[in-house]
Amino acid sequence: MPELNWNMIFLGCIGGLFPDILRLIQNRYDLSLPEYLKSPMFWISLVLLILLGGFSAWFLGANEAKEALAYGFGAPEIVSKAFGRIAGGVDRGVDRGIGDGRLKLIKWWGA
Repeated sequence: MPELNWNMIFLGCIGGLFPDILRLIQNRYDLSLPEYLKSPMFWISLVLLILLGGFSAWFLGANEAKEALAYGFGAPEIVSKAFGRIAGGVDRGVDRGIGDGRLKLIKWWGA
């Protein structure tokens, strides 16, 4: 097992949060609050993706901040694509929005 480096795990968690931060920044001029932010599924999934980012940074043995951020960013993206293929979804990139909130978790990851 890799050594437990809390700084790298924390940076991996931040990396897992990057896609959502970037999406919010991209929509900064939209005056209305996005609907998906009101969905509990979004928040549960966000926490899971953050934890996955931290886990991947630890498990893959990140030694530098850039590595930890990249692992944290990449792992949720890979999982999103994998679940998307399982659910029969279409790959539309990093956008993790869930529309009207009626999608199940596995379908949401593939949306």
